Amino acid sequence: MQHMSELRRLLVSAHLVDARGKACPAPIIELVKALQRAPVVELWADDPAAWGDLHAFSQATGHVVEAPIGEGRVVQALVRRKPA
Repeated sequence: MQHMSELRRLLVSAHLVDARGKACPAPIIELVKALQRAPVVELWADDPAAWGDLHAFSQATGHVVEAPIGEGRVVQALVRRKPA
């Protein structure tokens, strides 16, 4: 697992969901909860299924995945709540 200091925040004002060390479906569940409170959420996840789960989630909900970055084993992505 990478240390937090090795990762860069993608957008300082985004709500951060640090789901590293959590297995599917926990990262997506935490992301859903965060998107209810914030319009833009940054997700960090290291579950090998995270990319696929995130893609399927965005296709199913209409939320937009921006700035997806893979840094080592950690997925970093900004997720913007779908327009109303």
